[in-house]
Amino acid sequence: MANEEQQSGEESSNSFLDGFMDQGSSAPQSRSQMGDDFEKSVIGKNIKFRGELIGNESLHIEGTIEGTVIMEGHNLSVGAGGELNANIHAKNIIVEGALTGDALAEELIEIRRTAVVKGNLTAPRIQLDDGGKFRGSMDMVDTDAEMKERVNEFKEKLVHPSLPPRESDGTSKASSGAAGLFSSSSAPEYAEAEAESEA
Repeated sequence: MANEEQQSGEESSNSFLDGFMDQGSSAPQSRSQMGDDFEKSVIGKNIKFRGELIGNESLHIEGTIEGTVIMEGHNLSVGAGGELNANIHAKNIIVEGALTGDALAEELIEIRRTAVVKGNLTAPRIQLDDGGKFRGSMDMVDTDAEMKERVNEFKEKLVHPSLPPRESDGTSKASSGAAGLFSSSSAPEYAEAEAESEA
């Protein structure tokens, strides 16, 4: 009997996040909620990020992000401790924490009971759980053509004002060196290294 329990436990544990989620994290517990996307990065509660965050895998946020988050074709979840002051684009978006900004999802935006959301939401399906707080507008698109139109309109909101605009392939129009990434005086050595490499 103990052997059967061990085997069933091994079958249900498919990622390193399973143990993390069992320890009180508010990361989505069900694979069906976030689709078949098993690879997931986590921004922990002690991480603060400012700028443009682009990813090619799903992301769970427990920390603080200010700027833009682009996870096209992948899922984004904001835990109860997560705080975003950002415009975001992802396949599915689940919010349990705080979101101030506009959100575009290709499939679903779900605002859970612990969430506080201020902004405009665009998706084919939007779910607001009882107790979830929301202030803004909801645009539930009906057709693929309408969704493409909303995505094109939304791209303007995904440009962080402190960063140079992106090329169509997602790369920065500025040089690829570090000077384009740092705008504060806290990184003068990076700017000097860039200038030396160009000389």
